[in-house]
This record gives sequence, C-alpha cells and structure tokens, in this order.
Amino acid sequence: MKHCLFICFLFVSVTCFAQKLEKTYRLIPQPQSIKELPGKGIHSDELSYIRLGEGVSMPTLMKGWISMLPQSPRSGKSIYLALSKTQVPESPEGYTLEVSAKGVVILAKTPAGLFYGCQTLEQLMEDSHDFRQPIPFMKITDYPAIPYRAVHFDTKHHLDRIEYYYKEIDKLAYYKVNAIIWEIEDKLRYTRRPEVAAPNAISKQEMQAICRYAQERNIEISPLVQGLGHAGFILKHHWELRENPHSDWEFCPSDPRTYELQFDLYQDAIEAMPYGKYLHIGGDEITAIGIDERCKKTGKSPFELQMIWLQKVCNYATEQGRIPIFWDDMPLKFGGIWEVIQSDKSGRELELAWNTTKLDDAIRLFPKECIYMRWNYQDATKPAHQRLLKWYHEKGLKVMGATAAAFGGSPFLPRNHSMAGYIKGFSQLVADHQLSGILATAWDDGSPHPETVWRGYIAQGEFGWNPSARSIEAFKQAHAQREYGFGHKEQRMNFLDELEQTAYFFDSALVTSGRRNPAWGTTQFTLITLPDKTKPGAWSKTYQDKITQAKNEEKRYTFIAQSIRTAKENALRNRYTLDVYEQTSYLLHYPTRLLLALHAYDTASGEESRKDALEYIAQTCDYFETMRQELESVYSQTRFMENPEGYLADSNHHNHLAAKTNSSDWLYLYEIPMVRNIKAWIKQ
Repeated sequence: MKHCLFICFLFVSVTCFAQKLEKTYRLIPQPQSIKELPGKGIHSDELSYIRLGEGVSMPTLMKGWISMLPQSPRSGKSIYLALSKTQVPESPEGYTLEVSAKGVVILAKTPAGLFYGCQTLEQLMEDSHDFRQPIPFMKITDYPAIPYRAVHFDTKHHLDRIEYYYKEIDKLAYYKVNAIIWEIEDKLRYTRRPEVAAPNAISKQEMQAICRYAQERNIEISPLVQGLGHAGFILKHHWELRENPHSDWEFCPSDPRTYELQFDLYQDAIEAMPYGKYLHIGGDEITAIGIDERCKKTGKSPFELQMIWLQKVCNYATEQGRIPIFWDDMPLKFGGIWEVIQSDKSGRELELAWNTTKLDDAIRLFPKECIYMRWNYQDATKPAHQRLLKWYHEKGLKVMGATAAAFGGSPFLPRNHSMAGYIKGFSQLVADHQLSGILATAWDDGSPHPETVWRGYIAQGEFGWNPSARSIEAFKQAHAQREYGFGHKEQRMNFLDELEQTAYFFDSALVTSGRRNPAWGTTQFTLITLPDKTKPGAWSKTYQDKITQAKNEEKRYTFIAQSIRTAKENALRNRYTLDVYEQTSYLLHYPTRLLLALHAYDTASGEESRKDALEYIAQTCDYFETMRQELESVYSQTRFMENPEGYLADSNHHNHLAAKTNSSDWLYLYEIPMVRNIKAWIKQ
C-alpha cells in the first residue's frame, strides 16, 4: 500500500512540475517524464562549452544555441554528451537529460538518442533566452511512443525550391520526426524511363544529396511511386498500358510491360533515395480493373487482378531489399466492408453490419511481407475503424497508420486546427495497437502552400512521440511559442483558427452551383449573377444569405488582419510563415470584398452614391491583380508557381485544382471569371 501511495505521489509531483514548467518552457514534443530537482536553475548563457564522452562524435546540429558552443573547456558550465547502456530508456531514440548546478548531462544508448536530447536542450535554451528565465534543475527521461514517425512530401503538382527541402528537414528533425515518404511522381529525372520525367524534375544526384543530409539528421527518406492506379504521370506517355483507353488512371495488370515499366521507375527511385528501408508502391483508388481484353482473357476477378499485381510488386521490392508499403483501400472495397469502416456504427449496429467473409476467404492473396497502410484522414478512433485494426492483427498482417496534415478536402489551407485532433487520435491508436508506424500525409490535391501545412507536421512530431501528453489547445499554444516565441499569455496565433473558418466561405461564396474542392471532385460551376441596374435592391434580396455571411466574414477578417500584423511585429522567428498566412488571408477575403462592394451599389440611394459605389467596385476589381502579384511574390519565395512550358496535363477523373492549368490560374478558379464578368457589367 505504501509503495502504491509513493508511486501516486511521484506521478502527481512529476505532473505538477511539468504543468509549472509549461508556463515558460513548452517543449515539442512533450517529454515522457520530467522530474523536478532542487535548486534555482541555470540560464542558457551559463552553458559555455560541450564535453563529449568516450567514443562520442558531435551530433549533427542545426543552427541554434548548441551549435555555437565550442568543445574546448572554458569558464562556465558544460553540456556533457555520453553513450550509456544503463539508466537510459531502452528505445534507441531515448535519452535522459539532467540539468544541475554543474551544467547539463545527456545520456543515451545511441547517437540518435543524443541527437534528440540535444533538440530538447535546444528548446530549453531558446526559451531561457526568449523569456530571460533560468532553466530549472530537472531530469527528463524521454523516448518515442512510436518508433517510425513520418511525414509525406507530395510533389505531384508542385516542386518547391531545393534549398527549401533542406530547411524542412532541419525543422522536422527539431521536432523529432524521423522519416519522410516522398511521393515523387514525375518530379524525379528517371534515367531508365526519361520520357516520364517532367522538364523541371529533380535529378537523382540532387535527391541523393537531400537524402544524405536527412540521414545525418536521423531522418530516413523512402520513395512513393504510384502504381496500378494514380498513374496519369506515366500513362499519359504510355497509352499502350492503359486499362481504360479513355483514361490515364490505371495500368493494365495483365500486360507484362506494365511491370517492366514500373520496376524501372521503382529502381530509379530506390537509387535516388538510397537510405530508406521502404518502397511505397501505391495501389489505391482503382476505378476500372478487369475491363480490358488482356484482363478478361485471364478469367480473374478484379479482386484477384489487384492482388496479383500487389504480389508481383511486393516480390520486386523485397528482392531490392525494401519493405513494400501499400495503400489498403482496394481489398477492403472488394471485400465489401469499406462503407462500414467509414461509418459511425458502433455496438449492436456495428456487429450486425460487420462481415469479413470475403476478406477471410481471400486472405491467401495478401502478401505477408507487405505493410498495409491504413489511411484515415479524419477520426480514426471510431469503433468500426478500430475493429478493422483488430482484424489485421488477427490475420497477422503488418499495418501502418496514415493520417493527414493536409488533404483534398482543404484546398488552399488545412483546416480543423491544422488536422491536429485527427493526428493525435490516430497516433494514439498506432501506439496502443503497436502498429508499424504513423505517416502524416500532406496531399497536393488542394495544393496549400507548404508553410500552411507546418502546424500539422509539427502536430505529428508532437503526437507521434507522445500521443497523450497534451490537449489540442495546449499543443496550439506550444506551437505558437516554439515557432514564433509567443508566451503563454499572448494568444498571438488565435487568428489561425479564424482563418481556417474563412476558407469555408471562400470555397463557394461566388457561385450558386459547383465546387472547387478536390476531395469530392472539382466540377463545372455557375457564378452568381450581377445586380440589375434598373432594379435596385433586387440582387441583395436574391443573395441575402451570402451577404449576411459576408458581413460576418468582414468582421472576422478585420480581426485576422490586425492579429497577423501584431504577430509579425512581435515574432522572434519564422516571419515568412506569417507572411504566407497574411497573403492567404487576402485571397480568402477577396470574395467577401466583392460581395460587399456589389451589395453597396445595389442598395445605394441617389445617383451620386451609386456612382461612388460603382467606382469602388471597379477599384476592387483592379485590386485583384495587385493581390495576385503580391501573393505569388510571397508564395514563390519557396515554391515554383507554374509548371514548365509544354508540361502535359493528366487526363483522368481526379480533377485537381492545381492540374487545371500550367499557370497559377487554378488558385483563382472563380475569381478570374467573376472579375471579368464584373468589368464587362460596369461598361454596360
């Protein structure tokens, strides 16, 4: 009984200290255990040099406080780095960090553990400097809940500047993300099949250099080369291998040339990314298989054809020393349980609907060497989804989770607290079920600027390491401090939640039908009409709901604009991210500005007022080009905004915004024709 009371007391005291520490020091990810030690603490500038234990090499460090310290002894306190087999966590990435009157001691079993201990110390030193507070005496014992914590680079529609990828790798390492799965599509300069590569593709040598840089920072990069489906980047050049001659979406799995081509691309990607242990082979969202004569002659069902393809590509991957990863949706669709696992069913209702007979009968078709990537970009904790994870476990299949930091449902800007709640929920499931890892996808379908995705990436760093430590609100506050130096009382980043809400009105403010949301397929659209100059007020009655919402959005925008200005004035770092948010806010506000300008004209009384209102509409139309130029000037500091001259667009049902033009016109799908219509209307 006394032992239990002591453990409870220790847990409460450790928890209380961690909460007290959070008032000044907000570490991302939050360590597993922080224990208070007696004493007043030390300031960051008291740490003056680094000592290395026997056999220890200096970890690769990003620019920061530790990297500026020498290894020669001098006055002040030291940072001691040493490898140890005892009194450290079992995890190869685990470490202990002790702050005392003598300085700081970081111990770990491996260099990776020392590296992560240094990242934690870097954050402590940064906060000590920012807030002029001593680092409390403490002992941190830390290790990841999930060994493989990856994010997704998707370059299907965009490439960023090469130097930006290096900066991203530094930041990922800082937040203890240890892997990248890079969906390269045609943005790699394939040497075996050069016709597939886009004119602006990254060379294999450039990619190898990026991968080596990442490896030195404990990040492993593995390629994702889509296969079977999502093959537009290949099949627009190879019509002979299409399953459907009218679409470049699917390969024919019954043509031997399919595998010759795919294996050439896989081999180039493996050579370009030589340090990864995985090869992601795609295989998802097939819409037509078994319809062409080559497949019909086999007598195989679509399910069998899918799994024959999977076995062949898995065999190839393992022969190359890679573990294959496969998006898992198609077997679940063929097995008849896709709708169930997407549902909210629970209890008796779920029991009645759950039927895996088709999957159970086909289990022999599932390659055991494959990792089945269970993707769910929203709430993965629903009972039906958890039931599926149990089925995988019972069948002895390896599973990795895939959540999302950005997906097609959120064009221009990730939403719902940067998807952090979904990332947290799935990360907890991965830890609880001991799955093979977690991936935060960042789909380019809706093409948000990568700076707007970063809060989601950092959420994966936080919750992949320690899923249960923080609430979403606490994480958002920690993010504001780590990224910008904002203290816990400042609330400088509250505008971001409001900006996410603005995006929903932006999506459809200027249309009466159609959508530009790639998750559900971008469609044809109908723009709103314009006021009848002979019937004042009629237009405002027709669009009363839109005008009411626009007035609310105008108030929201006033708050956002002022908050971003204040954040930029007070930020200690990462002002470029705030610049991107600012330009995004101008874009998202533009339909509101147009609607209110038209409403002001439609309800103006007197000839002079109507003339002034018409002039303001003209100015608002002229402002569009200014806004566009400024936005693209900021965005293009890291991102290439246009495809190269002569780039061939895909030809399939995935109608992504960014694939609509080789220019940046896709960003303004409704705004460009709306402004054109208004300018013509003004002249009438």
